[in-house]
Amino acid sequence: MPVFGTGTTKLVTSDDPIVVVCALEIERRALVGLERPGVEIHVSGMGAEAAAALGERLTERPLRAMIATGFCGALVPRLGSGDVVVADRVVHENTGDAFPADALMLAAADGRRGTLVSATDVARTPADRAALHGLVVDLESAALARAARDADVPFIAIRAVTDRFRDRIPDIIGVLDHLGQPDRSALIAFALRHPREIPRLLRLGRSARRAGDALTEAVGTLLTRLGV
Repeated sequence: MPVFGTGTTKLVTSDDPIVVVCALEIERRALVGLERPGVEIHVSGMGAEAAAALGERLTERPLRAMIATGFCGALVPRLGSGDVVVADRVVHENTGDAFPADALMLAAADGRRGTLVSATDVARTPADRAALHGLVVDLESAALARAARDADVPFIAIRAVTDRFRDRIPDIIGVLDHLGQPDRSALIAFALRHPREIPRLLRLGRSARRAGDALTEAVGTLLTRLGV
């Protein structure tokens, strides 16, 4: 399994910004209060391709650091919704490429440590999650980690759980835009066609609120400890 980077920090005080990157508009709304001089919040859109494109654009200029953040799914039963995971490494599901976290940011961050797996598709069911080996799963972090590594930018991923290991996620991708925003009429039509999914949709909304609050606290604490 290729491992990129040494894990030693090169993060220094500078006028270059720290970029905080999430995939979804709902995640950005949770984090927007953290934006300040020296800190930028960016939304990539869902999936590795969108994350890679944004990562490449962001790293065309000097950056102090990149923080990948947002929601994730649990790969172990002990994690609950709203639990924060600080990835000590990010692993790409297909290639096995592993990207260690920056040592300084890892030491300064609050949350459970473990491997974050960036999957090629949404892990909607317990069977999907059981096939992956790590602590949590997302879609975008490996693409962002690769862009940061290629530009020699310190990187860390901090994620909050919305999908527990045992949860089944409604198949609502078709009613979302690229930023994860639902088309209201399409979502209502989906609920009318699949009434048994309504409790899962409501649970997902509650989990997203808890995860958003937890992310704001965790990322805000890290930024404060980094002096921004």
